[in-house]
Amino acid sequence: MEDQLKSNSFKIEPLNQEFYDSAINFLEQVFHKEQSIPKELIPLKNDSEKWWCIISDGEVLGIVAAWKIKSEWHWGRLAIDKKLRGLGLGKKIAVKSLNDLFHMGIEEVYIDARDITVSLLLKIGGKITGKKTSFYGASITPMKIMKNDFIHINT
Repeated sequence: MEDQLKSNSFKIEPLNQEFYDSAINFLEQVFHKEQSIPKELIPLKNDSEKWWCIISDGEVLGIVAAWKIKSEWHWGRLAIDKKLRGLGLGKKIAVKSLNDLFHMGIEEVYIDARDITVSLLLKIGGKITGKKTSFYGASITPMKIMKNDFIHINT
């Protein structure tokens, strides 16, 4: 891991199917073991889903997803390897994934975010849309990010 930090050889890209199982295992490490979220809630069960990952030397070190429910796109499942947190990789994968979604013609994305993600999303155009609620022992905040707000902040 230290070599990865020094070499800065991180690629942020759409998730290649060959890494899907590794990505789900990675999510289980973060969401189930760190945050006590039940394993059955972790993988998406949706035909309209998109994943992005941070890969270094063939290893998944970060992930985020977007999925469509009825006519609304949702974004979440953001996870970064414990040893890499605080290096700005969460913001980079968030910007890349949201930029890709907005370039597909999507106008708004809905999010239920933990506090650290709320802070990140507010910096790139996200808006809080409701009150915090509890989700498996931690608070989540409903948010929305509009294409026009995101583009304005990132240009």
